[in-house]
Amino acid sequence: MRRELGMFVAFLCMCAGLWFSNPDFLGSSNAINTTRQISMLGIYSLGMAFVIIAGGIDLSIGSVIGLTGVLIAKLSTPGAGGLGYSLWIGIPVALGAALLVGLLQGLLITRLKLQPFIVTLGGMLLLRGVSQTIVEGGTLSLGGSPLLHLANGGMVEVAGEPLISYPVVIFAAAAAVATYVLHFSVFGRYVYAIGGNREAAEYSGINVKRVETMTYVISAGLGGVAGICYAAYIGQMSQQVGVAYELYAIAAAVLGGCSLRGGEGSISGVVIGSAVMVVLSNAINLVHPDYQNIEFAIIGGVILVGVIIDELARRVVAARREAARHAAK
Repeated sequence: MRRELGMFVAFLCMCAGLWFSNPDFLGSSNAINTTRQISMLGIYSLGMAFVIIAGGIDLSIGSVIGLTGVLIAKLSTPGAGGLGYSLWIGIPVALGAALLVGLLQGLLITRLKLQPFIVTLGGMLLLRGVSQTIVEGGTLSLGGSPLLHLANGGMVEVAGEPLISYPVVIFAAAAAVATYVLHFSVFGRYVYAIGGNREAAEYSGINVKRVETMTYVISAGLGGVAGICYAAYIGQMSQQVGVAYELYAIAAAVLGGCSLRGGEGSISGVVIGSAVMVVLSNAINLVHPDYQNIEFAIIGGVILVGVIIDELARRVVAARREAARHAAK
């Protein structure tokens, strides 16, 4: 909790600094767009947190986001390469495909005992190729689809713009459910146990394979939900949507306190980490748009700093336990 509180204070200081340097930061348009971006990043970062806490990694989540949007555009857009089916068909099919991807990857990792890095890396490239095949190397526009209202609409409109956009509502609901599942359910305790010590979890009677598989299903499912939001926000889909999104999710989770070793992390931390990542990106754009060229360098630095802090924290905790053990003797 101290690390999360520190990140939250740093986030508030960052927002205050941006507001003083550029009052447009808290302008209605920028504020609404920033909260929307935080929500869309946060949705699939929640899924990444489940996988990381269980000791795994999901590099395919960006491709799942792209594939979900591409499938919706292909199935639900009339004409211009689309099949013209209802959104009531397109959205469930796209979400079903996302969940199937998570299930297959989870089974490959748990049943065949393949490395999560390799399985999800292969999935990332495979799904990217499938998306490229569906769009035939181009783009699929959603046109005037009612789905666009998901990103542009919302609750409590001010000056014609929603103060609380629908992605924010979806993110809040997803975070509430994820908090209950991870922190207040037996399944959540199993996830922490597996990430902390897989062998001990197996000896204690936990169905490790089932729980670990479910974390990948949850990650892919939330990636699918994020894909729907991104499709509504962008309005047109190509194979480029979702590229490198997994890096943002990993960075948000690590910033929020999730250890890449597994066994540590919280939903509130992921929410804060997602907010920090988006505000950092927004700050780069407000300071100077040309600085966006170094955005990936900043993300890489964030991941490295997070890993270093995690390792230092582990060493401090281990040293304190060792000192307490010697003192007890």
